Amino acid sequence: MIRMQTLCIGIVFFTICSCSNSQQTGTLLKPGEFSTTISSLPNEVILDVRTPGEFQGGHIKEAVNIDFNDPTFDQQIAKLDKSTPYMVYCLSGGRSAAAANTMRNAGFTKVYELDGGMIAWRSANLPETTDQPKPMETGMNQQEFLKSLEGNTPVLVDFYAEWCKPCKQMQPFLEKMEKEMAGKVIIKRIDADQNPSLLQSMGIEGIPYLILHDGTKVVWNHMGFIDETTLRKEISNVLKF
Repeated sequence: MIRMQTLCIGIVFFTICSCSNSQQTGTLLKPGEFSTTISSLPNEVILDVRTPGEFQGGHIKEAVNIDFNDPTFDQQIAKLDKSTPYMVYCLSGGRSAAAANTMRNAGFTKVYELDGGMIAWRSANLPETTDQPKPMETGMNQQEFLKSLEGNTPVLVDFYAEWCKPCKQMQPFLEKMEKEMAGKVIIKRIDADQNPSLLQSMGIEGIPYLILHDGTKVVWNHMGFIDETTLRKEISNVLKF
């Protein structure tokens, strides 16, 4: 009876391990499968984890480059959407395997690896490019933005850009107001160029764009330049102080 129980446990353990290995193998794709999967997925991100120098020497079209050996790799991937499918590769497969495991441990649910890396990709005569990488959007999403507003103090959010002349004109008095209104209003500046998805999700079509939040509720907003006197008056009228 004991031997039979041991045998059953062994069979169950073997089955679990086999399933686990099969599932893991299913994410390791040969070059042709990797290419086909890229074409079949609607919103995948192709992630090249080699060095910038290697990347510039030739990479898969539309890939983005995050160097696995960069000390900030964990921080960079922490800003990404964990539900998006990621197609990960390096030169031969070693770094991409380590990067993929790091991502899975961090909660990424769909990570596919290129078996053999760029060496295998090139051996299969599949196309590559030396185009510059498209920018990886690592700004806040709307949920993170709303979380940043939590607290009892109203928040005035200023969406700006470094190239925006009206934004630069407003910056000095916004910084002055931030100090003078401490405890009454928090003034928070957000770079529009670094948070394009956030602006899109909020329907913001131009900058400078000011939003006054009382908690998560929008109590006032304004697009375009506004002078200091008018802004102070608007805030005072809305917040009753």
